[in-house]
Amino acid sequence: MALIKIEDDIKVDENHLHAETVSTFDMVICRNPDKLKLLVEAIKTSEHVHFISDGDWSMHDLVMQLLTIYKPAQLYITTYAIREFPIRQLILAQERGDITNVKMLLDYRAKVRTPEVFHLASMNINSIFLTSIHAKVTVIKSDFGCVTIVASANWTQNPRIEAGIVSTNKEVAEFHINWIEKVMTDATIFE
Repeated sequence: MALIKIEDDIKVDENHLHAETVSTFDMVICRNPDKLKLLVEAIKTSEHVHFISDGDWSMHDLVMQLLTIYKPAQLYITTYAIREFPIRQLILAQERGDITNVKMLLDYRAKVRTPEVFHLASMNINSIFLTSIHAKVTVIKSDFGCVTIVASANWTQNPRIEAGIVSTNKEVAEFHINWIEKVMTDATIFE
């Protein structure tokens, strides 16, 4: 399926008296890895993009594609589950210099469910905090902008239908970075 433009905003520059059409909202149906490229293109031109995928690509695939644009970057990741291949992708991106820092909130049972993966992550990720979490949020923060992904997908290779929203709004990124860092410092975020 194709990219569908839902809504356009008209911005008027009063000093120069001309109008500019800016897309603020897109939707993408991603049925294979080539459609992932359409999603990345939509993210370049829209502030918020809603997507669904049929499981042909995973969260780490999306992040690695975005890092070709937003690098070097800091990553903030929250996930219920993570597997070895996505961790190895993060390690390679760190070695290339695409990622400067990774902060991760991981469900506390990861240590028991996948101990070898947790060990690999703890040896290579800058900061991991275990907590009771089911939220799946990834923030990419770089000098070229911020990208926030809030989606149903964990950091695993998953053949299931997933859905989410990607935002390039800086305030959205700061909101998520703020609560992630508060949880990592044992601060109470719900008061």
